[in-house]
Amino acid sequence: MKRVYVFILGAVLFSASGFAQKGNNQVGVAAELGLPTGDFGDFSKAGIGGSVKGLYGIGKAGQITLTTGILSFRAKSEFEEALEADKITQTVIPILAGYRHNFSGFYAEPQVGYGIYGAKIKGGIFDSKDSEGAFTWAIGVGYVVKGFEVGARYQSGHKDGDSNALIGFRVGYNFSLSGNK
Repeated sequence: MKRVYVFILGAVLFSASGFAQKGNNQVGVAAELGLPTGDFGDFSKAGIGGSVKGLYGIGKAGQITLTTGILSFRAKSEFEEALEADKITQTVIPILAGYRHNFSGFYAEPQVGYGIYGAKIKGGIFDSKDSEGAFTWAIGVGYVVKGFEVGARYQSGHKDGDSNALIGFRVGYNFSLSGNK
């Protein structure tokens, strides 16, 4: 799994730096908070994590984006007690491509891609861990000023009729690779 992270981070940095003279190219890093919704919200508490985003400028207001990161969620105590587990955690690792359109600081960003959804049960009746991949999509909005970004998104992963949905909040900074602001 660590190899996947290293590959994705390397690809984002390489592609963004290779075209650093075109458009407004950036690499963003952010802290994230995820609020699970629906069935996922019935089982899990709020999650925390981080993300890395490559932004490749096209035109004056557009950017192609590639985002990855990780959010970790802890199960609600009644589920841990029911399974006599010491700790149950779930992780969400999105790998999303999208388009960000900038409107004088504000932006809208639809994204599609793949998500890796993992679960780990530690202690109690049994120890186990599992992960599965699924089609994932997101729609986000936010505001950027002098590289600082605050954003929100709705993200959902779908596989075999099941859905892991969340509302994510992002606070970060976008480093310019092209000298444009």
